[in-house]
Amino acid sequence: MVNGITSPTELSGIVAFGAGILSFFSPCVLPLVPSYLVFISGITLEDYNKIGSTRYRKIVFVHALLFILGFSFVFVSLGVSSSFIGSLLSEYQTYIMKIGGILLIILGLFCLNVVKIPFLNREKAFHLKEKPLGLFGSFLVGVTFSLGWTPCIGPALSSILILASSSKNIATGVYLLALYALGMAIPFLLSALVFDRLIGLLNRFGYIVKHSVKVLGVLLILVGFLLFTSYMNEISLWFGQILPPD
Repeated sequence: MVNGITSPTELSGIVAFGAGILSFFSPCVLPLVPSYLVFISGITLEDYNKIGSTRYRKIVFVHALLFILGFSFVFVSLGVSSSFIGSLLSEYQTYIMKIGGILLIILGLFCLNVVKIPFLNREKAFHLKEKPLGLFGSFLVGVTFSLGWTPCIGPALSSILILASSSKNIATGVYLLALYALGMAIPFLLSALVFDRLIGLLNRFGYIVKHSVKVLGVLLILVGFLLFTSYMNEISLWFGQILPPD
C-alpha cells in the first residue's frame, strides 16, 4: 500500500494467498496430508506412537519444510514464465486481461460444477513409488506434488497464473505465486506440528473440504469479472479509502 492506496498487485496478492489456502483445503489435498507427511518423513507404524516426542516432531517438521520448498520452487518458476509471456505481449495487455477474466469465470463455474471441462477432471501427475533418500528427497517429492494437475488444485493455480500473465512485471509473477505457495505452506506446516493429532482433527473438521471448492469458484468468478471489466483498479482505490495508510 502506498499513501493509503491499495494497488491492483496487492489486491491480486490477497486473492493469490486466499487461493493457496483454499487449495490446501480442497478434497484432493487435505485428506492426503497425513499420507504425504508419512511418506516424506519416513515415519513407520511402529514410530507412530512416538510422534508426540520432540525428536519425531522435528523430523516431520524439517521434511515438511523441504517439501514446501519443492512445490514453491515450481510454482514461482511458473509465475516467472507467465509474467515473462505477459511482458512480451504487453501491447495486447487489455485483451489479455479480458480473455483472462473470461477464463477465470469459466474456471469458477467449473468449480461450482456448472460447466464441465473434461481435461481438468483427469489427474496428470508424476507419482513416486519410493521416496528419494534424505532431505533433498523431500524437496523432490514437493516438486513432484506441484507437477500434479488435479481437478482441485488446477483451477486455483491456473487462476493465479492468469493474473500473473496479465502483468507486465516479472516480479509480480514471483510475488503472486510466492503468496499462492505461502497460502498452501502455512496450513501444511501447522499440520506437521500437530501430526500426532492430525487424523483426529481431520475426522472432526473434514467437512471443510465440501465447501472449499465452492468458495474458490465464487472467488474466481468475482476476480474474473473484475479483470474483464477493468474494475480491479477501482476496487483497489476503494480499499485504499477504507484502510489506514502505512
